[in-house]
Amino acid sequence: MRFPHPDFDEICLFAHEPGILIKALGTYSNEDEHRLIRAYCDQKLPPVTSVEALSVMTGFNPGFIWSILTRTSRHYRTFEIPKGNGAPPRVINAPKVGLKAIQSWLSIQWVKKFVHHPNSFGFTPGRSHVDAAKSHVGAEWVISVDIENFFPSIQEARVRDALHDLGYQENSGSLMLSKLLCFNGALTQGSPASPVISNVVLRKLDEKLTALAEVTGAVYTRYADDIVFSGQGLPPTLLSEALLTEITDDGWRVAENKSTVSILPERLKVHGLLVHGSSVRLTKGYRNKIRAYRHLLKSGKISEKDLKSVHGHVAYAAYVEKSAAS
Repeated sequence: MRFPHPDFDEICLFAHEPGILIKALGTYSNEDEHRLIRAYCDQKLPPVTSVEALSVMTGFNPGFIWSILTRTSRHYRTFEIPKGNGAPPRVINAPKVGLKAIQSWLSIQWVKKFVHHPNSFGFTPGRSHVDAAKSHVGAEWVISVDIENFFPSIQEARVRDALHDLGYQENSGSLMLSKLLCFNGALTQGSPASPVISNVVLRKLDEKLTALAEVTGAVYTRYADDIVFSGQGLPPTLLSEALLTEITDDGWRVAENKSTVSILPERLKVHGLLVHGSSVRLTKGYRNKIRAYRHLLKSGKISEKDLKSVHGHVAYAAYVEKSAAS
């Protein structure tokens, strides 16, 4: 199956609508579950009310669903991605095809349902890191903070809270959903549902940090776990301390080696892009690299094994340039 399957746009997936789902459940459900199914569909929420309901909607037999819930490790593939500068590798827990299908469908539905905070740019339809950086154009200082161990630090209890914020009732269905989304008790790097759930979890922090930006005359954006404040003149006294307090009070740890304060005439970078001046732009070193790549491509001097990587860099540079101009 290729993702996303056209039926992933359906609130009841392969059952298509609540009436068909209820009829297919037959004696495996009761009137209380029927009412809950209809209520969730009215709220544009996938009606995951029981193992049997999820089985009917996905086409997987109930035994497979129970296996995901009770033998979770069998449904993930774990591997590492090296990081530069001697940092520990990033551990990825990627769902296997059956669980990935379920998580992908849930993610598509929740992205349509959830109203993202206006200052949140990561995992948000139609927005990118370039859009986030553009919010800081003309800045004279930038404070950048990263949340440490982002997805795995979102424990199952916070996932359940996020599901309740979306509109799910606190019952066995929402408990089952949280288990479908978590591995070893937390969100995973590699799950297609982790991004939207993380944005739901962070919505309250977005509101607190937006309020902090307003009282200090700063600009605030968040792209996934990367939190940025910027402004004119000099950073307000104690802003960094207040920012860290808000983040830690909300239950997060800050990655100390990724927290920076930059003030002109230093370079001001947001998500790898320069923001001091009239528009976002690539760094000088990267622009020089792209200029060289374009020349080598035109001359046919890029080896076959490097061609894909070089084309990727050139395409990224063109995307940034186009986005900056729009």
